[in-house]
Amino acid sequence: MKPGVIITFDAECSMGGAWQDKSIKPVSPLKGMMGKFGRDFLGIPLICDILKKNDLKATFFLEPFNEELGYKGETEKVCNYLMENSQDIQLHIHPNHYHYGLYLQGQNFSFTDQMADLSPDEQVFLLKEGASRIEKWTGIRPHAFRAGNLGASEQTLSCLPEAGLWMDSSYCFPFAGGQCLFSPEKPYNGSRWYGDVLEVSLSGFRQSFLPGLKKGKVLDLMGISFEECRDAVSEVCSSGADAVVILHSFSLFKVKDKQYSRGKLNKIAVKRFEKFCRWLDNNREKFPVRTFAEFGDLVKYQGYKPQSVDPCLINNPARAFVRKSVQFANNFYRF
Repeated sequence: MKPGVIITFDAECSMGGAWQDKSIKPVSPLKGMMGKFGRDFLGIPLICDILKKNDLKATFFLEPFNEELGYKGETEKVCNYLMENSQDIQLHIHPNHYHYGLYLQGQNFSFTDQMADLSPDEQVFLLKEGASRIEKWTGIRPHAFRAGNLGASEQTLSCLPEAGLWMDSSYCFPFAGGQCLFSPEKPYNGSRWYGDVLEVSLSGFRQSFLPGLKKGKVLDLMGISFEECRDAVSEVCSSGADAVVILHSFSLFKVKDKQYSRGKLNKIAVKRFEKFCRWLDNNREKFPVRTFAEFGDLVKYQGYKPQSVDPCLINNPARAFVRKSVQFANNFYRF
């Protein structure tokens, strides 16, 4: 059993400025998750089409608290679509989604979107409720979790077993000690046990220490090139660890404003994702692609022993600066 690749998507909706302006609503799952603009579906349906063309499956970490945003029944439809397309669904929570419902009801709430800022009891409640909603919609209870903003900590991991969860994917070394509230000491890629919970880290790589370049980059095709992602995945897997890549349900389209009033294809992101999927398809024997459900079965029932490794260095500053230039232009809606 070789180390492999897990493609993950955070399926979620933007608050769209609703906290600041009571006259507007958060973005709906129909737009934030499905990417519906006119007749086009540029979110999960497009993602599933690209995966299907390359005979691949991904894990969708899905935010279940959208009824609190005013969209009753829409998240269940998203779950049904993913199930019909044989994709893996695990749990993703932005606490402010649940808190927004309390806010509308005039109840007390904690104004934070970081899971680890909440008390253990609050974290356990959200984990149990979120997992139960996904189980109700899909018939399958999730066993893996990723915190919104990667805002979990070692304490969060101790809360997971009470909700029947034993895997997490919130750690990412470039963000550790910042928005990711895990300790920044001893950075790693791959997987590591924290008691009874297996942390399957979101992968990243180090860059050359030059002005204008961050010390570390996450494997997110919205922010790195296909070539950087390919090289980092190769390094991580060749070192003996599994590589985890992230995108979002809204990664393949651009929006005109924070309310998603208009949207169009993000051609750069689509091209990167298509190239990455083709590369994985052509190299599946060397780098097997797995979902979190499949990875969990390997660990739990087939004796697979996941490993952690030191972060790799991708030392190509010229390519990084070209990517930054492309990224800068691509941030404009008209590009």
